Amino acid sequence: METQYKSSKFATYSLYIASPIIVAIFLFQIYYFFIARHIIDEESLFMLPFWTWASVVVVIDIFKLRYVKVSEYNILMKSLKGEEYLDYKNVEWINQNIFGSNWYIVSIKYKNIKTDKSNIIFLLPEMYTSKERLFLFSELNITKYIREQITKVNPSYKIENEPSRWALAKWMFLTLIPFILISFLLIK
Repeated sequence: METQYKSSKFATYSLYIASPIIVAIFLFQIYYFFIARHIIDEESLFMLPFWTWASVVVVIDIFKLRYVKVSEYNILMKSLKGEEYLDYKNVEWINQNIFGSNWYIVSIKYKNIKTDKSNIIFLLPEMYTSKERLFLFSELNITKYIREQITKVNPSYKIENEPSRWALAKWMFLTLIPFILISFLLIK
């Protein structure tokens, strides 16, 4: 089983390290301002909702993020829980976000045959060619390759059923708005 593509070890493991740090900063702020009862300045109060949002996002990411190795027959997924193989026939859709500067996020929704439930995973792919680094809106080769493998085993797979490539950007923006509004309300 030869690996065709894989996740970026640096990006994946950096997120595994950064996530607890972000959550720790948030918890320290909660302790410092509310439990130890230190004086809260406006700047810190303004940032508290943002840290809350960032903590929620990284906790979600840490549970969905996988280091993957893509081969012709399946995808090897590695997480903090261990290893698992994903057959292409169980993939419901693949999606690559529209933005990124060598930090694209690829989402894969698949049917877990053990639980009979759909799961979504994230992967941060390696960059292989200068073409992938130059064009902002083009799909990466890993996304194209996985889609090709899916259509080989599932000819009824339709690209039209994939979520918008803007979905992640919309989700990030829409979930951040309430926290920004709370920040402005707190400093008034």
